[in-house]
Amino acid sequence: MRESRIMDVTTTLTAALTDYAFEPINLGESGASVWRCSMDAAPTLYLKTAALVAGLRLDEEAERLRWMKTHDLPVPTVREYGHTDNAEYLLLDQVSGVPASDPSWRRFLPEVVTALGQGLARLHHTPIADCPFNHRIVWQVNEACRRVAAGLVREEDFDDERLGRRATELLTELLATTPAEEDLVFTHGDFCLPNVVLDRTADGKLHVAGLVDCGSAGVADRHRDLALAIRSITHDLGRGWVRPFLRAYGLPHPQPDRLRFYALLDEFF
Repeated sequence: MRESRIMDVTTTLTAALTDYAFEPINLGESGASVWRCSMDAAPTLYLKTAALVAGLRLDEEAERLRWMKTHDLPVPTVREYGHTDNAEYLLLDQVSGVPASDPSWRRFLPEVVTALGQGLARLHHTPIADCPFNHRIVWQVNEACRRVAAGLVREEDFDDERLGRRATELLTELLATTPAEEDLVFTHGDFCLPNVVLDRTADGKLHVAGLVDCGSAGVADRHRDLALAIRSITHDLGRGWVRPFLRAYGLPHPQPDRLRFYALLDEFF
């Protein structure tokens, strides 16, 4: 299926990608595939493809990337969005740097978690008055309910602590623990280490040079990003690096109930 999808898409993109070599870098469980497109003496591009039936709406990710670009956020430039009869694609410029999950950063973990915290704080300071992307709690809970009813929740992918439970059971817990208030900011939606690209400035300081996989970005409670960042840091780097990350972010003591809620909410998507 993925091979036919990439052939279908590259036929459409012939003019832009003539002579490029395609290297798969991520064949995700979500139904999307990402390809590095390279050629001598030409800029490296990234091609994200998905079957239309997967409902990933890469057009909505393109809209978010364009909006984020106008607000000076470090995201890839959208070259093109399009679709064929059975697939959609998103062609992006490369962002400089290396994902925060790369083992090469393990020698610099104090700098890494500082860069992650400061980078997330910068993202959350983005003005939201004109942001059209709504991920407020009512919308997200309604969407979780819809996905459970439609059988779209992948129970086999639940976090270890919830593995073996049913989506309907988790939904009951979600509805019972929904926070009454929100601390609204502009959120990434999946702020985990593989989706954050790090690089060094001219003076050697490590910083967030790129944000990728922005299809769920939008206005939501800041704990939405904090919960997934903490989970990712704990998994990839160790629990001991969470506190320095939170200090760098500027919120040493986030609200535990909201962290639990947003970690649970993520199971439905």
